[in-house]
Amino acid sequence: MFENFHNIFSGSTEKTFNICKECGGACEHNKIGTLLPGEKDYMASELGISVSKFKARYLDIVEMDDGTRIDVLKLGKLCPFLNKETYECECREFKPILCKIYPVVFKVEDEGVNFIVDSWCHLSEKEECRSYFETAIPLFSDLPVPAEWFSYVASYDDLCFDYDQLKKHRRGKKPCEVFSLQELLDLQIDDSETERLHIYSKTETEEFMI
Repeated sequence: MFENFHNIFSGSTEKTFNICKECGGACEHNKIGTLLPGEKDYMASELGISVSKFKARYLDIVEMDDGTRIDVLKLGKLCPFLNKETYECECREFKPILCKIYPVVFKVEDEGVNFIVDSWCHLSEKEECRSYFETAIPLFSDLPVPAEWFSYVASYDDLCFDYDQLKKHRRGKKPCEVFSLQELLDLQIDDSETERLHIYSKTETEEFMI
């Protein structure tokens, strides 16, 4: 299922890659990367490691109010798959699908789940890029994702968090930590700080690339 998606949709073109390079990958900073149900098994297989090792190295868990658990990439200032020296994605061929289709995002509304292109991303400004990512929408819609899963993820997906505080907030040194939804919501940052981090991450990467 996941392999078929990746074989059909690469997630980038030369044009989109150049735009992301200029941006500096701001979407890799201070956001939560969520895995689809069952996606950790696929990614662990692609890496050639056990699921338990994959969880310890790359994942944390967000626990909803009803006890439902959602797999997320390890909460930190940078994506755990982002090479800190080259700023390249180290799981490009099998990266989390929600990351791969970005700037396509979803909104849960009365009539169901609607997919849109996030205007926050510079890719949304180019019609050619928008059209390319819109081709991923029907592919994603065909995946067997439970409707309630979208509602869970929507409760935090468009927020940014204070990861300095989050690091201090960890209850121990568990390799795969469990955070309640409320713990995360208490650590979100406001819109002005989000924009500052967006600008900072871009400048930081541009300085690295000079």
